Amino acid sequence: MSECGFQLRRVQFSGPSGERHIDLFDGLNVICGSSDTGKSYLAETVDYMLGGSELRKIDELDGYDRITLSLESGSGEEWRLERALNGGGFKLTGGDQDESTVLKATHSHGATDNLSGFLLDKLGLLGKKVLKSSAKSTLQSLGFRNIARLVIVQEEEIATKGSPFWSGQFTTKTSELATVKLLVTGMDDSAINTPIVKVVDNSGKIALLDDLISELADDVGDSKREELEAQLEKIGVTLERYRKSITLNEELVSELMNRRQNNVFQRQLVSERIDEIADLFTRFDLLRDHYDVDLERLESIKESGSMLIYVDEVDCPMCGAAPCNQHLEDDDEADLRSAVLAASAEIAKIEQLKKDLVRIIDELKNESGELSKGYLTQQKEYAEIEVSLQKALSPRKDEEKINYEDLIEFRQDVSKKISSFERIEQLTQRKFSLEKEGGSAGGKTTAVVSIPDTIGNSLSDKISSILDDWNFPGECKVVFDKGSSDFIIDGKPRGSRGKGLRSITHAAVSLGLLEYAQENSLPHPGFLVLDSPLLAYFAPEGDDDLLLRGSNLKEKFYEYLIHHHGSGSQIVIIENQHPPQEALSNMHLAVFTNNPHEGRAGLL
Repeated sequence: MSECGFQLRRVQFSGPSGERHIDLFDGLNVICGSSDTGKSYLAETVDYMLGGSELRKIDELDGYDRITLSLESGSGEEWRLERALNGGGFKLTGGDQDESTVLKATHSHGATDNLSGFLLDKLGLLGKKVLKSSAKSTLQSLGFRNIARLVIVQEEEIATKGSPFWSGQFTTKTSELATVKLLVTGMDDSAINTPIVKVVDNSGKIALLDDLISELADDVGDSKREELEAQLEKIGVTLERYRKSITLNEELVSELMNRRQNNVFQRQLVSERIDEIADLFTRFDLLRDHYDVDLERLESIKESGSMLIYVDEVDCPMCGAAPCNQHLEDDDEADLRSAVLAASAEIAKIEQLKKDLVRIIDELKNESGELSKGYLTQQKEYAEIEVSLQKALSPRKDEEKINYEDLIEFRQDVSKKISSFERIEQLTQRKFSLEKEGGSAGGKTTAVVSIPDTIGNSLSDKISSILDDWNFPGECKVVFDKGSSDFIIDGKPRGSRGKGLRSITHAAVSLGLLEYAQENSLPHPGFLVLDSPLLAYFAPEGDDDLLLRGSNLKEKFYEYLIHHHGSGSQIVIIENQHPPQEALSNMHLAVFTNNPHEGRAGLL
């Protein structure tokens, strides 16, 4: 990290109910997990603590009244900025100060008693000026808010069709592009001489106001403000219903996947036991046959021995000697009796073993029958789970997500039109004042804000290299278009692609700006916050986005950030989906589970 830059270290919410914080580190930080857990709110909070005008109120803020943002410079200096949730100034502690001081929220040129001037001073940009109006060659003081939108890219901005370099507001386009020029060249617009006009040319101002009013009127068309405001309220209700439905469906899919995995595991155990029992039956059949052979042999011994014992004694048929005079062994009969008794005992023993064997076989048959019934039940349960999964993952559910994203974009359009009505009223009042004042004609001097071709080409090459390393589809040939202040990728304007591809290419442009500044020792905060850059994987829009699902861009995306942004650089990625398993050991991961009994439920 450059000594002139700084990084985010901790975001802490405090109040009567206690405190909650999340730590951020050098290198790659990933915050992921379920929807509606405060991931995007973290980006909004960082923006608010770096000078944003207000912070959206959510129910989870109950019990908290202030936020503390901890920062660390490249030289190891640490500061803490504390601000109330309701706005106001910033209490600064740390650094080379013995006591805390309060920084104003409003920017003041060349002064460090305000947050903007304090941060710009740390970047070496204090007192810089950028072009405000090309037509009048007027300048404005560079404020940190000019830079903040380039390093904190929020969810609603990352997928917009406009240039990543400007917010889409016509009145601020010149100063926003001039800020980008300052970051890539290191030179501000102080050299431009602003002419002193003693006679106010109200006719020129009125003409400009007419053009602005006409442009805004074209944007709103035939819409009526009251209808738009009512429509905005209805959209909010519908979005909440969609959000709850999508969240419930995601939870259902997760539960069904776990049940299916457990079902497969249990069926495997049952199948292995049934196979084991079948193998035992084969062995027991052989053992029973062996018992039968032994019994037949022993029965024959017993029968023949019994016959010999009870044979009658007669005179010798050869010599006629009487039994008493015959030379017989006295112990032969005793041996025969012993053999018969032994055979009888062995027969009894084998018959008992055979009975035990039959009992065991019967028990195994019962067990096998029960297991088979259970296996069929589990098979039926598996089929039911598959049907439920198909319903949960049906195209209708995907369409619901797409409708949700489309509705968010539609809400942005409606909000923009309402803002246009407010702007028309302001401009009309201004025009009325000018018409009332009158005035005489005067001269004007124009100045042009433009990124030099050599730098535009170098920045394009940097973005092309990033996209190529990510395995972005196509040849990744990138050209900077001065007319739109955006990039053309493989001959197609970046903003004309699907929402997912707009998000990933916006991320590449923001990352390219950071790396270009780092490689050329140019002023840049040194950190980057990206909310939902991989939107194509979560909510694809059109065939272009669907192409990414079959690619390894997601894996290459994280692999690139790990390899290129370690110590001295800081990237914060906010995503719904988890990073690849193999990359987890090389990043700082925070998972919001949306479950108070498992891990961290959410930001607050």
